[in-house]
Amino acid sequence: MLIRHKLTILFTAIGLAIQIAFTSFVYTFYSVYREQGFTVRLQGKARLFGRVMISRHSSQGVLDRALNATDLQTLTEEHISIFDQQGNLVFTNQAPAYVQKEARFIPALAKQTSIQFTINRNEGVGIVYRDRDLPYSIFVTGYDRLGHSKQQNLLVILLVANLGGFLLIMISGWYFVGLFLRPLANMVSRVRGVQADAHLTFRLNEGNQTDEIAQLAMTFNQLLTQLQTTFENQRQFVSHASHELRTPLTTVLGTLETSHQYDTNPADWRISMEVAMRELTKLVKLTNSLLKLANTGDGSLAMSPIRLEECVMSAVSQVKQKRADCTVSFQFGQMPADDFFEVMGNEILLTTALQNVIDNACKYSRQVVLVDLFTQPASAQHVITVTDQGIGIPLDDQPHVFEPLYRGQNAGQAEGFGVGLAITQQIILRHQGKISLVSSPATGTIVRIELPAYDAKALRAA
Repeated sequence: MLIRHKLTILFTAIGLAIQIAFTSFVYTFYSVYREQGFTVRLQGKARLFGRVMISRHSSQGVLDRALNATDLQTLTEEHISIFDQQGNLVFTNQAPAYVQKEARFIPALAKQTSIQFTINRNEGVGIVYRDRDLPYSIFVTGYDRLGHSKQQNLLVILLVANLGGFLLIMISGWYFVGLFLRPLANMVSRVRGVQADAHLTFRLNEGNQTDEIAQLAMTFNQLLTQLQTTFENQRQFVSHASHELRTPLTTVLGTLETSHQYDTNPADWRISMEVAMRELTKLVKLTNSLLKLANTGDGSLAMSPIRLEECVMSAVSQVKQKRADCTVSFQFGQMPADDFFEVMGNEILLTTALQNVIDNACKYSRQVVLVDLFTQPASAQHVITVTDQGIGIPLDDQPHVFEPLYRGQNAGQAEGFGVGLAITQQIILRHQGKISLVSSPATGTIVRIELPAYDAKALRAA
């Protein structure tokens, strides 16, 4: 069932329930009001008969008086009965059978000054009227023809109004629900219309950018932008990876073919094998780098509290072993309150990330590489900066330095495949951190890594 149908049904049901509740309230209130009004009339009629037929005359011989009920303003099906203190009937204008039904209420009237009752469809009241300190029981019953007629007319009016209101609510609900859902329907139509295009360059109309449907469109557009970026990066990655893999494989194949056709002595074979081995070594390193990049996105990352300064020192030590001609200066800045640079993370991966950054600094710089570690208490972050005075990164290349297999224009013949910084970024992001760089060909490069400090007390309190 469409949302429009569901909302229309819900809107109609709620409106109908409100109508029925209001109608019931009006009808019930009028019914109580009519009953109370008629009861007041009956009580007034009973007191009037008491004054006319008891107070002005002795009850002796009242039955003998020729007094018609029509002498007073009568009610429809009006019944009047008067009983003395012994329960004897002293006046009635109805048949004895009806009087007997009224006589049953005399004991109840003895306990209170007035009562209300119903006989058949007639409503009645009974009151105690005193004359010369003698109590008389007066019963008056009648049928409220005018009140019931008005009540029935009111019921018909309410039923007709409910029917008209039901139709009005249903039509207006269908219209307004469709009006409010029109942007959503336009979004669906737009998406269906571009499915055949097989690209992600289209965007939905974001409307007023404030209501929920506009926010949905904005979120969907953001998702499309992310998907488009991901697909473009993937396309570039496949293109770069294919090129990087094809080059050493082509070199190896060409070397072996040449050696197979032209080399005739062991010395030439050896030279050809050395060339092939070098290219295969590059291929193995590239494959390992790509596997490491894929593994950084693995969801099963074991995290534990670790000492960040130990990771930095380990990374510095490994780079010095690899590049003996590089000078790396490691120093501490502002220390944490407990003198420990502790973070929640994976020691092996963090060491790898730091090693990649420091190794890049040494690769492209012949000057001293500075590694600083300090803390920012205000933001609860531990910060590592790696500063070199190397060739720097051109401005056009800086937005792409974290893309896999991307190398700067000025990288030249330096070894590497452009995977290290991509791996580093994935690792830092997995640790809820941030990595950024500032670079200029004239001054070199500064890489800044921020990682959230581990607070054991706050974690236990939470």
